Amino acid sequence: MRENPERLAWMVLLTAFAIFCAIAVSVPLGIRTYVRGATRPQFTRLTPINGTIRVLEPGVEEPSAVTTPKDDIPEGAKVITDATSGAFLAFFEDSTLRLFENTQIILRTIRAPRFSAGSTPNTIEVDLEGGRVRIGVAPAIARPVHFEVHTPHAVIYLQEGSYSIQVSSEETQIAVTRMGQATVSAMGQAVTLKQGERATVATDQPPVGPLPTKRNIIVNGDFQEPLDVGWLRYDHKDDAEEEGGRWEIIADNDRRAVRFTREGGNIHHGETGIEQMIELDVRDFSYLELRLDVRLLKQSLSGCGWRSSECPIIVLLNYKDVHNNDLKWHHGFYYQNVDDLLVWDADLIPQNVWYPYESGNLMELLGDARPAYLTSIRIYASGWDYQSMVSNVELLAEE
Repeated sequence: MRENPERLAWMVLLTAFAIFCAIAVSVPLGIRTYVRGATRPQFTRLTPINGTIRVLEPGVEEPSAVTTPKDDIPEGAKVITDATSGAFLAFFEDSTLRLFENTQIILRTIRAPRFSAGSTPNTIEVDLEGGRVRIGVAPAIARPVHFEVHTPHAVIYLQEGSYSIQVSSEETQIAVTRMGQATVSAMGQAVTLKQGERATVATDQPPVGPLPTKRNIIVNGDFQEPLDVGWLRYDHKDDAEEEGGRWEIIADNDRRAVRFTREGGNIHHGETGIEQMIELDVRDFSYLELRLDVRLLKQSLSGCGWRSSECPIIVLLNYKDVHNNDLKWHHGFYYQNVDDLLVWDADLIPQNVWYPYESGNLMELLGDARPAYLTSIRIYASGWDYQSMVSNVELLAEE
């Protein structure tokens, strides 16, 4: 027999009371925590703008083709556009996302609180695997909004506003196009962007910014790297018996330039140039301006030839308009016109001096023929005999 049964009874009673108190506190607290923190997934509306959109839903092996608006894109779905398609996503709390061509996103998290008493924000998290998007984050009216974009290079937190994000294999670019604020994080560092600012994040690098929204989309336009970085070279001549042209990077005082040379007393057409593929959708850009420095040393052909197409330097943009028509914009430079030939779309400039050229905003100047998609830029010397140089090539763009 136990020596003190009363003590045992009191211990049992106190233990039971403690358990009761714990249950009385923890159950309501647990219910409250669940009610405040529980969420449920939401559907997203997909509207194709053009072409066919592919949607790969969770648990499905093959993507489905979407050509008409679809209201029930689930959380976890992957949305894919190709070179001929674009789409518009509308989220449950009125934020929007525009997918341009050749873009892939995953709707990582699309959730709202399960109960009206919930304390969690409306949450949208998107994986942008590649391509370009425009995002409009809706104002937080009923409850806060947590909008986050994950790219291969960075995590980007967006507040109410408008943003442009572009992802390539090498880097992520983000710009705050209208009212808003973005926090860009990578490699343990973060930068905050406001309206009119942008940042870039390269692979395994911290963010660089804030930067001005105008950016140069030309690679190696200052020719600090060899010509095969960003540029393709070509040379053409109409008469196989005549001399061809050549290009080379030279140092001219504090600048590096490309020099085009063709010599030998030629009297038939020749063309020596470099070309860079751009492949960039610019349909919603507000600003596009070409800048470069030109120096003309020699031209044997008067003016720009009989058709005003053989200047000692010509810069040419190949692009598509909003109707997908292939168009060209070009501008030439020459220093003599002894035969008084008719010249158009070209500047008469002094010989043997560096001449800075600025095109002005092509998005305004070209009107209805403005670019929607930039294909390439070509810079070349053309004519009979010539020697000319270009330096500091910039194609400044702003959304």
